[in-house]
Amino acid sequence: MGGLAMNDLLRATLEALQGIRREYVVFIISALPIFEIRGGVIAGILLELPLWRVLLYGFLGNIASVTPLLLFLEPITKWLYGNRLADRLFHWLFERARRKAEQVNRWGPLGLMFFTAIPLPVSGAWTATLIAILLGVHRGRAIASIYAGIVIAGIVVSLLTLGGIAGARSVAAGL
Repeated sequence: MGGLAMNDLLRATLEALQGIRREYVVFIISALPIFEIRGGVIAGILLELPLWRVLLYGFLGNIASVTPLLLFLEPITKWLYGNRLADRLFHWLFERARRKAEQVNRWGPLGLMFFTAIPLPVSGAWTATLIAILLGVHRGRAIASIYAGIVIAGIVVSLLTLGGIAGARSVAAGL
């Protein structure tokens, strides 16, 4: 999805969540695999929340969605093994993650952290979780690495967003 389409999707999501407490909006957006903390931070800044709240609720939303995956996806896939529909879904999910796994595998848990932290499409905590399961990374190490990556991603996106807003204001002031 391109940047413009993602902006439109975030805007539509914000509109759909109107009337909900702003912190919860950040939490919900950060829990969605298409946005994660990256979208939650942008939404929180647009909603004019204090940065510490944006980062806190963004982090909590992102971990609320990936922690159950880390803990239960592997046992669930084993339990559903043999079901045609489930096999197709898991094959599609894991194949998508497998393409990125080779790059991450060279760095181990540190690779998971960086992969999670990089604010690019198809990187982030959800894909890092699938990669951790594929590579058999110890759950504790995977959780620590992915959580650290979420924190870094939140800080990076905050700096980029706030820097972009400050730059736009300075350009506007010069007009």
